[in-house]
Amino acid sequence: MAEIASIPETHRDLIEARGVAVLSTVGSDGYPQSTALWYMVDGDVVRTSLHRTRQKFFNMVQHPKATLFVLDPANPYRTLEIRADVTFDDDDDQSFLVRLLAHYGQTLETFPAPADNRVVLTLTPHHVVTYGDAPD
Repeated sequence: MAEIASIPETHRDLIEARGVAVLSTVGSDGYPQSTALWYMVDGDVVRTSLHRTRQKFFNMVQHPKATLFVLDPANPYRTLEIRADVTFDDDDDQSFLVRLLAHYGQTLETFPAPADNRVVLTLTPHHVVTYGDAPD
């Protein structure tokens, strides 16, 4: 695995906020596949929860790299792109999912997707691209 790239302070607010990011993976046909999802920063990495039956999970098992793209909702010309190496951990007890949902003010009872059969996806930044200035 390559050296971890850091997320600059000028754009760290975007990854620390409760927002929606676009995760892009490479499908078996070589074409990109993108999906919107929740995430949370955890030190130098970004994590999210995935269901094992989703296409994005299969894509990253075959090609363990992905890009997470965050758009500043207050300024669409300010963005953060994290090109990352991917690893998975089991979340059989749903402990990470519970943390992620709490970050977004939700619970297992209010989560509108399957809560079973999940993994923790860890995105370790390999290259970070920022655009736009930090807010005043």
